[in-house]
Amino acid sequence: MMPRTKEVPKERFKIFKDKAGEFYTSMEDAFDRGNYDACVSNAVHCAICIVDALTVSRLGKKSSAQNHIEAALLLKETKTSDENEKARMLPRLHALLELKTLAEYEDRTMSKSEAEKAIGHCNKVYAFIKRELETNKVRSDG
Repeated sequence: MMPRTKEVPKERFKIFKDKAGEFYTSMEDAFDRGNYDACVSNAVHCAICIVDALTVSRLGKKSSAQNHIEAALLLKETKTSDENEKARMLPRLHALLELKTLAEYEDRTMSKSEAEKAIGHCNKVYAFIKRELETNKVRSDG
């Protein structure tokens, strides 16, 4: 399945990187306050935004689908300096998206351990992609 995408000028990747940073800070703040549903939601949105930053930077496009799983598919198409590490990020994204459904749509609240799990996945995805954006070792043509 080819992800639905939207063309975005590559230099706008910073907008998505900055949004990811805001969601990251909000994730930590929500956890500290015991707001575990908000923590999980912010972790998911942080990961999606940082993925968007990378795909915009490298491909000049981002997922335009309502279903965030397509952002993971677009990440799969994006070349990175460490393809093995990128492959380890994909299950983390899937796990975050599953938690998002629970946090935002189910008739129960997130537990502290679920929030900790979301933070763990988010931390790994965010750190990896932030390094990729900072080093920019692989370009869209390479």
